[in-house]
Amino acid sequence: MSTFQGLNTALSALYAQRRALDLTGQNIANANTEGYSRQRVELSPVQSLTQPAYWSKSEAIGDGVKITDVTRLHDEFISNRTRTERGLNAYLQAQNGVYNNVEQAIGEPSDNGLQAQLSDYWSAWSDVANRPGDMSARTQLLSRANTVTQTMGTTRQNLDNLFGATREALDADVSVVNQTSVGVADLNARIKLARNANMPTNELSDQRDQLVMKLSELTGAAGRLNEDGSMDVALGGNLLVQGDSVRNLRAVGSTTVDGIGVAPVQVQFADNGSSAGVTTGKVASGLEALTKTIPDTVAGLDSVAATLIQNVNDQHAKGYDVSTTPPSTTPSPQPGGAFFTGTSAKDIRVAITDPTKIAASSTPTTPYQGDNANAMAAIAQSPQGADTQYRNFVVDIGIQAQTVNRRAQSQQVISDDVTSAEQAESGVSLDEEMTNMLMYQRAYEAAAKVVSTVDTTLDTLINMKR
Repeated sequence: MSTFQGLNTALSALYAQRRALDLTGQNIANANTEGYSRQRVELSPVQSLTQPAYWSKSEAIGDGVKITDVTRLHDEFISNRTRTERGLNAYLQAQNGVYNNVEQAIGEPSDNGLQAQLSDYWSAWSDVANRPGDMSARTQLLSRANTVTQTMGTTRQNLDNLFGATREALDADVSVVNQTSVGVADLNARIKLARNANMPTNELSDQRDQLVMKLSELTGAAGRLNEDGSMDVALGGNLLVQGDSVRNLRAVGSTTVDGIGVAPVQVQFADNGSSAGVTTGKVASGLEALTKTIPDTVAGLDSVAATLIQNVNDQHAKGYDVSTTPPSTTPSPQPGGAFFTGTSAKDIRVAITDPTKIAASSTPTTPYQGDNANAMAAIAQSPQGADTQYRNFVVDIGIQAQTVNRRAQSQQVISDDVTSAEQAESGVSLDEEMTNMLMYQRAYEAAAKVVSTVDTTLDTLINMKR
């Protein structure tokens, strides 16, 4: 055995421990880098004889250590679970935001909301019934009726605006999906080239995983790792990214809530127009808001307005006003005409501007009698009235919002737990890295001591006096 073998063994140790120290420094430097997976040097002993001769005999004890790989500490199973849970979490958090916006648009409960205004409106009919000849009471009734119609119109406009903003956000999210998909495909191509050239790909894989996670949060997409190092991304059973190939998405359909019956909002594959099958993630929440949540809210408000118009107009037609026919100043009562015009919250208006046209009386013979006004006020208590319908409408929205909020809170806990589990597997622990750094440092110092000792031994041997 050569006397110089000890130097080679120590040299391999110096190189390996220095490389391990360098990698420990890399981990520490990226301790706060989002998406970074810690790396570990894999060491193995160098075998002395890999192909021994037939009669050969070796007394060597080994040729030192070598670096076999730099491992990226990453569990693909945990990552897939994290993508699934964070996609659902993004969907529920976005849904929670939609219901918050809907509740803000409706503005209930409130002392100045539509519910309170309807109550004031019916109360004004009672005032007219008590003082049918008082023009101030009739004028107040018209004022409160106008307040109700204006609030309904404003609420409807707020919901229309919310639909438009959500539709624009959907277009923006789909654009981000397409850009992110291109990024994943580009990294797939770079990783394959690097692997073919035996170059490291750990940092590229970290970047790609971050982009795939973003796709999962947007669309609920699932990643599948291939043997060549690339990752396919599937959406609703269809491949969104396959190797370095990408299928773009597009959002189609109406940009207004009134047009969704003719052109419903959808997310499709741009190449063939088929449905993308998005069922979770932020994009799915936007689709649900545009196809169900906001349209159902608009339909509920329009239904309340239609009921109010129908009930009031029907009862008003049964009464008689106190109008006069010039030049006479004596009332010549006429049957009540339409009190409201329109068919929905969007176009409801008060049809009467003259307080004498309010049909408060139930008979033409006694025009200053308030029986019909009393009957009108009683509509407020009707189970089929607009008040009852509106209360049920608001309560239903509140229940749905509360349900989504509770689900979002529970899912946030689950999402945080799986993210923590992934971090425990892949994240950098400074305490652990400090321990490793001390271990590699001591090993490096020991290897250097071996070199020094062998050098002293050889010097003694070479310069020994005969």
